[in-house]
Amino acid sequence: MTAVVSAREALIDLHRARRRTRTKQIDVFEALYRVYVTAIVGGIALWVVSGLTGDHRVDAATAAQVRDHGAQVIGAVIGLAWAIGLRSGGRGGPLVIEAADVRHVLLAPIDRTLVLRPMALRQIRFGVFAGLAAGAVGGLLAYRRLPGPALEWVGYGAITGALAVAGALGLAMAVSGARLGRLAGGGAAGGGLARSSLVGGLLALGVAGWSAADAATGSTTSPATWLGRLAISPLGWRSGSLIGAGVAIAAVGAGLWWIGGCSIEAAERRASLVGQIRFAATLRDIRTVVVLRRQLSQELPRQRRPRRSRLSGLPDWLAWPVWRRGWQGIIRFPPLRVLRLAALGAAAGLAAVGAWRGTTPLIVVAGLALYLAALDAVEPLAQELDHPDRRDGYPVDVGPLYLRLVAPSLVVMIAVAAVGVAVAVAASGFRAVAWQVGAVVVLPAAGCALGGAVTSVIQGPPPIASATDSMLPPEVAGARAMIRTVWPPLLATIGVAPVLAGRHPSVSEPAVIRVAGVTVPVLALLIIVGIWIRQREPIHAWFRVAMKEATSGPARPAAR
Repeated sequence: MTAVVSAREALIDLHRARRRTRTKQIDVFEALYRVYVTAIVGGIALWVVSGLTGDHRVDAATAAQVRDHGAQVIGAVIGLAWAIGLRSGGRGGPLVIEAADVRHVLLAPIDRTLVLRPMALRQIRFGVFAGLAAGAVGGLLAYRRLPGPALEWVGYGAITGALAVAGALGLAMAVSGARLGRLAGGGAAGGGLARSSLVGGLLALGVAGWSAADAATGSTTSPATWLGRLAISPLGWRSGSLIGAGVAIAAVGAGLWWIGGCSIEAAERRASLVGQIRFAATLRDIRTVVVLRRQLSQELPRQRRPRRSRLSGLPDWLAWPVWRRGWQGIIRFPPLRVLRLAALGAAAGLAAVGAWRGTTPLIVVAGLALYLAALDAVEPLAQELDHPDRRDGYPVDVGPLYLRLVAPSLVVMIAVAAVGVAVAVAASGFRAVAWQVGAVVVLPAAGCALGGAVTSVIQGPPPIASATDSMLPPEVAGARAMIRTVWPPLLATIGVAPVLAGRHPSVSEPAVIRVAGVTVPVLALLIIVGIWIRQREPIHAWFRVAMKEATSGPARPAAR
């Protein structure tokens, strides 16, 4: 007992010393003041913006449908979050332990639980706070359309969000600490990690499938569905909601109990990759973040080479080497990436249905889902940008090469958007207007999402400050950085926005005609983006030469 107390006190002193070193340059009162002001201003802004969407309250029949089937939909989302937690636990997550702690503290002759449990509590505390905020926002948006007091919607939404995130983190810690791969027969370290990842993936598939089955059948059997019932408690309280809350709390307890058994190899690997991801995210380098996230999730392309395409008897435009190379890379996507593309397309379709029925903010969810899918679909172009020496070794124009590499990705995004249309048609009761509007929107939605992803990949991280940047005022430089960050997802959202135009059709102008009229400027914007991709390098070269001439001044006449 004395040794345990001494080890605990030593760890506490070590963490306090590290905290003092990191925070000695931070004014605590100023930081608290900033948080206080940000919370107040953000809350007021969110309340005002949520009331400016123009959405109207639903009628009694729609409210009854939400009461009867809303828990299944929310439960499917919670089940997906829990599935992500299970899969993360199978890969050694969710804790991100610093390399120094892994190499010096975890290898010391002390109980690992003493080291990891405080870290787990801090991560759960942060996750609960994030879940509270997200759930409160969802409850506020629900209050704008559904009957019931605002305080109840915000409160129940915040509690549901906190329990959902806490349950996901608890399940991840339980799977990681229990080392299920070792229990399943993984003797070696590498074999144990591989088996843990497999077991975590199977558990994740089971949890997500259970919640999805509830959503498809309208039943209430999954704990995630019961927790989703808690979110719509303002429409009618069900005591079974406590089942979902109890499961989430039990998952947190199990995670804290087993947290000491996590793998040191997985912790060290995760610490290295997450540190690089944070650095790349700080630089707003989206491509590097995507590549590192794939390494973190052990998502590797299929090693089997695709069969050689037989294009001898086809026209020349079908036998383009760039076109063929792009497709050879796409068909090597791992099954998990293909499944993720389909899931993101389905999420975009469901969000578009929700926006069509009156919840306008869901149009942003649809755009972001397609944007995330496009970041995977743009892999042929991203691979070319990752190896610029190969591109520079041939006398080809960069702009036309980029457009040719984007062509296979556009076909993939059209397929992803088509999945969204199929899901939207099914969710709308197979109404004719659903597939008509979907057929009109599928091309601009896919094209704009791909355009946003191409913009993110091509522009890369912000360039190092140069003479041109130093000439810009701070306000202009800040606006420029904001535009670089916001424009790609905003472009993807613009591609789905025509759906909003068909929500209120007239007798003389059906919904599909109204939507088609709005897609014309969207397609024009897409053409402009294509021209920018083609002419980006010449424009930047001309601008650099012009700025160099402007900063160097007029040439002096030669002395006689």
